[in-house]
Amino acid sequence: MFLAGIIFLSGISISLVAAYFSIVGLATMFPGSMEAIIIMGAVLEVGKLVAAVWLHKNWHEAFGFLKYYLLLAVVVLSAITSMGIFGFLSKSHVEHGASIEKEQAIISQIESKIERKQQFIDQRKDLLSQFEKQTTSNDAGSEAIIKRLDDRIKSIKEEEASLLETQQELLNKYNNQESLLNQELEDSKKSTGFFGANNFEAVNNSQKLKREAIQRDRSLALSAIDSIKKDTLDKISAIRQQIDSVQFKETSNAVDDPKVNQYRSEIETAYNEISDFENQKFEYGAALRALETEIGPIKYIVGAMDEWIGLDVDTEQAIRIIIVVLIFVFDPLAILLLISATITYAKNKEEDLPPDVKEIRNKLLEELEEYLNDGGLADHFIERTKK
Repeated sequence: MFLAGIIFLSGISISLVAAYFSIVGLATMFPGSMEAIIIMGAVLEVGKLVAAVWLHKNWHEAFGFLKYYLLLAVVVLSAITSMGIFGFLSKSHVEHGASIEKEQAIISQIESKIERKQQFIDQRKDLLSQFEKQTTSNDAGSEAIIKRLDDRIKSIKEEEASLLETQQELLNKYNNQESLLNQELEDSKKSTGFFGANNFEAVNNSQKLKREAIQRDRSLALSAIDSIKKDTLDKISAIRQQIDSVQFKETSNAVDDPKVNQYRSEIETAYNEISDFENQKFEYGAALRALETEIGPIKYIVGAMDEWIGLDVDTEQAIRIIIVVLIFVFDPLAILLLISATITYAKNKEEDLPPDVKEIRNKLLEELEEYLNDGGLADHFIERTKK
């Protein structure tokens, strides 16, 4: 009896755990009806175990439809339990993966903030460098710069004149071509008579393509002239701004300039913020490493599978394989342990019977088996035995 009790407690404990995992997993799949799913899962789990034990005890006595339906129900309910367990374990892994992704996203945001602050510091350092260069310049240097800029303006104007002259020559060329066409057309008008009119029309039609080409080339030349003038104006304007900057720059020492002090203060503040970001990154990195350590055994199993049996899988696939393995030994083991407990209990009860009672029982069972093999009914045998 003690062994039967141990087997029963083991089976019922595994069954309860499987039921808990299954019910929680099913409730996760259908969050809109969580209470109903919990109630349904609980009663189905109880019914499955009762049906499995009843089938074992009454398989030979039950009629065909009942026992095969109950067998199908037990198999389907076991599959549903396995599905719920799969959902429960998958949910745990997904939540763990979401925590890792959240920590990674936070670390990525912190790294972006550090990068932006570093860019800000580089910009302020460039401005400080410009101020330092300005402090080293003198009046002679400023005059030399202004002279070079003035020479550059003259050079730009000369380039403009040369380019405009080229475009003007092209315009003159197109005008001359158009004049020749006009003259040719006028000459065709001077012809008299019927054939003269046809000659004018033919000349006019033959000149259409030439006139269109001339008009197109003239438009391009005019556009080029406008572009040259605009480009020259922009260049000269930019150079004059440089001249104004040189002429009106402050002669005081850049080190004492308020902007310099402001830039230095901003750089110092940015360095302090980067230090704070680095501390935050270290804290979140420690949390991320702790989360990754939790799945270290899974990664070890993946490596072992690849090394021992040549199965190359990633972490996600390995977790699914492990969950499936657990499913195959979870709910079926609970059912079989409960059946084993009933078998052990029956055997223990049989051992407690007196020897003469055992002998009578065994003899009756043999007679019943022969009677049934001959086509008799169990009820008739029982009535006959009673008489």
